[in-house]
Amino acid sequence: MKKSIILLLFILTMFSCYNDNEEELYGPVSCDVSAITYTADVSPIIDAYCVSCHTSGGTAPGDFTNFSELKAKVDNGTFENRVLIQKNMPPNSQLSNCDLEILQAWLDNGALNN
Repeated sequence: MKKSIILLLFILTMFSCYNDNEEELYGPVSCDVSAITYTADVSPIIDAYCVSCHTSGGTAPGDFTNFSELKAKVDNGTFENRVLIQKNMPPNSQLSNCDLEILQAWLDNGALNN
């Protein structure tokens, strides 16, 4: 009896934890990228996922609290390569498809500081 309860708890524990993201659970998220601005759309993503490492004294090169340093990474292709092609940035989390679409639209429109 005791072994059965332990086995049941083990099975419940194994199948109760998973790492689905919002899009996998609910389907594609509607993402309007028709009027992307740095201030309203891109900056919040950068602040949430990049600034903790890309800041003065941070562990990664470039201070992304300073637009000109972020733009330098955009202009030399590093930002697009790491975030949108290799998708290995940010290293400790995954951007949503909507965040990726916003960043791609921003790049496609010249990566303006608007």
